[in-house]
Amino acid sequence: MTQEKHGIQIFDEKGCPVLEIGPHLVRENSEFAEKIGIIAASWAQVEVNLNCLFAVLLDTTPDEAANQLKKYRSAARTAVGARKLAAEYLTGAELESVTKALNQLDLVRLRRNRVQHDVWAKKGDDNKTMFAIHSDQYLAFTTNVVATTELAIPESEKSERVINLANEFAATITKGHTIRDLQEIDQELNLASKTLMEAMFFRISQRLKEKGAALSQR
Repeated sequence: MTQEKHGIQIFDEKGCPVLEIGPHLVRENSEFAEKIGIIAASWAQVEVNLNCLFAVLLDTTPDEAANQLKKYRSAARTAVGARKLAAEYLTGAELESVTKALNQLDLVRLRRNRVQHDVWAKKGDDNKTMFAIHSDQYLAFTTNVVATTELAIPESEKSERVINLANEFAATITKGHTIRDLQEIDQELNLASKTLMEAMFFRISQRLKEKGAALSQR
């Protein structure tokens, strides 16, 4: 089944590409598609590990932990909740372990968000760098293009104005991603996933020691 293009493609007066936007850019570049897919899978694991750490910090029943997690609805909010729990109940090496894990998560979360939530663009005929465009940016640009095409002016002038809009917009797009950039994001996600899991198991081991100590005192 042939996939259609559902984005924007603008050429200059000589027929050279100025700006192209749409998911087909990723679909047509297998290396980019692979890295973006890996980032999605890595992030899913990071979120699971964050939720598990949060549940361990709550030190309650599985059902109650699940109910509490429903209130947060995002990794950013869950991380804030985990920080509060850690600050309230942990000290020393345990607190340091959880803080390190959450700091690592915060560092990569915003970079991952841009990869997963923005639309992709290409400038000119450069196939080595893809640009992430926020939905608000895309909306503003496309509505300006549509408004220009509806003006009661000669077609040649419309075309010139659209090309100028594309050039101006392209100049504002600076968040470029190369294959190496995407690899770095995945590596950071793996590190975040690892530190979250280490913090979780550290808390579990400490909790077991605390329970063992309490039993020995009876």
